[in-house]
Amino acid sequence: MAYEIVCCLELSDALVCHYLTPIARHPSVSRVWIVRSRVSRYAEIPKSEYVLTPQSPKPRRWLRMRKECLRLGERPEVAAFVSFNPIPYGLIAERAARRHGKPMHFGFIGSDWYRDVAGAWGRWTLPTFAGADFLTATGKRMRDEMVARGLAAEKIAVLPHCVDLERFTVAEPDAAGYDFVFVGQLIRRKRVDLILRAFRKILDRYPAARLCIVGDGPRRDELEALALLLELSGAVDFVGYTYDVQRYLADARMVVIASYREGFPFALVEGMCCGLVPVATPVGTIPDLIADGENGLLFEEDDAGALAACLERLLGDGEVYRRLRARVLEMRPDFSYRRATEVWDPWLESLAS
Repeated sequence: MAYEIVCCLELSDALVCHYLTPIARHPSVSRVWIVRSRVSRYAEIPKSEYVLTPQSPKPRRWLRMRKECLRLGERPEVAAFVSFNPIPYGLIAERAARRHGKPMHFGFIGSDWYRDVAGAWGRWTLPTFAGADFLTATGKRMRDEMVARGLAAEKIAVLPHCVDLERFTVAEPDAAGYDFVFVGQLIRRKRVDLILRAFRKILDRYPAARLCIVGDGPRRDELEALALLLELSGAVDFVGYTYDVQRYLADARMVVIASYREGFPFALVEGMCCGLVPVATPVGTIPDLIADGENGLLFEEDDAGALAACLERLLGDGEVYRRLRARVLEMRPDFSYRRATEVWDPWLESLAS
């Protein structure tokens, strides 16, 4: 029996596609209703239909989302609600799910768990999340924390971050124009300033090294000014936000993440699927998939010297780079949409029965 799923979320256009495409590809799902303020320009999600809400101030938008979720919940074809970033979008969908007596999923992706639920909001929201029918986490560490806080282990699955492998093809490192690439929002917790300072430390020894910063955000002007202050002109390119991120991944050799808080960022997955060696902080569930010296390099957060040592090691030791890259490429099939669909399969199949 085929049925419909309602999803309430915002997120970036790319993340909407990465999270919802595996659900839409499941054979039991006939349609995915996406309650959101805009259509994703990143890629088309199969079997999906958008229910757009005004890009107005958040309280007004949230009320409209609630109204649309309640309306969709009246459809007999709708079997369940799913969400990502549960605060507030999952909580909005949960009201409609409970009103109509339909199953509810909450998907945690990073800061929504580590900052919100494990932090200030947990006291009020954990009882609601405990009543969910299905929960997903980004890795074992997050799942263990969820269980420790009283959420039922049998309801929680680790949902791998997966991408379209046909889109993120393996790059040729010998032809790369950049040694390192960062992909993400230019916000404080991403610590792009630390990446710039570490990059400055290695330039005297490797003056031909190049760094690409892909993304936009409120700190862009400040970071560009820092690059000028550090005399990085000509060695660092700020290319802004783009839907064609794989273009820059295909033109790099290593992907760098310096965040002090993450789940497991999709930038690492996208980079690794292109054959880029990851250099990252051991925060969130990153250590679940990246082991230092085995398939990437890890450095402690807020340590520009440690990051510089990692960058220098990869530039100076070709054997280490080739060994890590080979292990990264072995992991590539683990990031296919099919693997994510397999995680959804038991719950989605249970809805049909």
